[in-house]
Amino acid sequence: MKLKKIVCVLLSAVLLPAFATAGCGKQVNAQAVAATLDGKEISMGTANFMAQYQAVLMDSSLLAYYGEDMWDKDSGDGTTMTDSVKKSVMEDLQEYYLLDAHATDYEVALTDEEKQAITAAATQFLTDNSEAAAKVMGATQQTVEEMLRLRKIQTKMRAAIEAGIDTNVSEKECAQKTFSYVMFDKSPSADTQTDDDTLTDDSDEDKTQDAEEAAKQKAQAFLDAVANDLSVAAEKEGYTVNTCSYGEGDLKKDENTTSMDQAVLKAADELKEGQFLNTLAESDVAYYVIHMDSTDDKEAAKTKKESILSKRRTEKYNEVIEGYKEKCKWEINEKEWDKVHFDELYTVKQAQTTTDDASGAGDTTTGNESGTQDTTAGAEDTTTGTQDTTAGAEDTTTGTQDTTAGTENTTAGDEAGTENTAAE
Repeated sequence: MKLKKIVCVLLSAVLLPAFATAGCGKQVNAQAVAATLDGKEISMGTANFMAQYQAVLMDSSLLAYYGEDMWDKDSGDGTTMTDSVKKSVMEDLQEYYLLDAHATDYEVALTDEEKQAITAAATQFLTDNSEAAAKVMGATQQTVEEMLRLRKIQTKMRAAIEAGIDTNVSEKECAQKTFSYVMFDKSPSADTQTDDDTLTDDSDEDKTQDAEEAAKQKAQAFLDAVANDLSVAAEKEGYTVNTCSYGEGDLKKDENTTSMDQAVLKAADELKEGQFLNTLAESDVAYYVIHMDSTDDKEAAKTKKESILSKRRTEKYNEVIEGYKEKCKWEINEKEWDKVHFDELYTVKQAQTTTDDASGAGDTTTGNESGTQDTTAGAEDTTTGTQDTTAGAEDTTTGTQDTTAGTENTTAGDEAGTENTAAE
């Protein structure tokens, strides 16, 4: 396979990759029918471009891990990665065109400004690529504009559909307690492991029992020495303090949304605010020293409420989509769709870095659609993990992170979007 260099360029409406290639690639008949939805024909030109675009993103992010034969490898369900991506693209196409067909139900339409931004984006994309590169990818003014149009309709439709959810969340539903803990793993440490195949089951069992007993002794010694401040004691011993927030529902086996063992949650729930558990809590994998930080964590409750609303939005959207699918007639032209392949691979080519004085953000180019900023018109759209400002309203429908309060709390660095304004 030939490797094609690509450079990600931020366009007027969305983020798309620009690339250069010396190869010709296999061509499909852009005028052929890829699928039909209730009699409406979807062109191979649009379907192929969307598939090739997805291949660019996957090559740029996965090629280093899976190697040049990645597209022929099992995707995990008995099919190749090629088959998996093509199936996903067809599912997206069905969803996009269903939403497009029902746009009037929600009075959704593109504004003149959005249409102009899409046209400008497609024009810029073609300008940034050679004719040979565009040909390999199946990129034409029409196919690029159609993909951008469909995505913008999907963004606006999702926002309109999700606006119909019940936003009432009771205090009881989102109430959260938060406790801190130090965990002592029961599993044998790496330095006690051996590759000796002559070990008996009994010796393995003995090692496990020894490790559990050692963990219990360390945990008990730490509990005895804790005094009044878990963090200070942990820092002194070199241990890590984590936190867990949970609600009333998490104490029920079938409703636990946290990653914490139910027995540990129930042990923590016996505590009053500010109390230490005077015995060790235990799960199948570890012992825990626990301190109840708050029995009414307002911040965690806010996060839980947003998590509940986010779940309702997702469920509402999926419900509407599934309803559309049940009533439609969707047919894929397998003969034509089988002709789509990802025979040539793409590698990311770094873009030049510039600074925009107006925004104060640098240009950091990546091989995917995240962490970039599009300042076309003036509103936030995090539908694909990027900031799309063509719509004039805030849309945080997909590609966003659900920070559920009822899960184990881990700290991570903030990801800041940067504005991409130039490329090689």
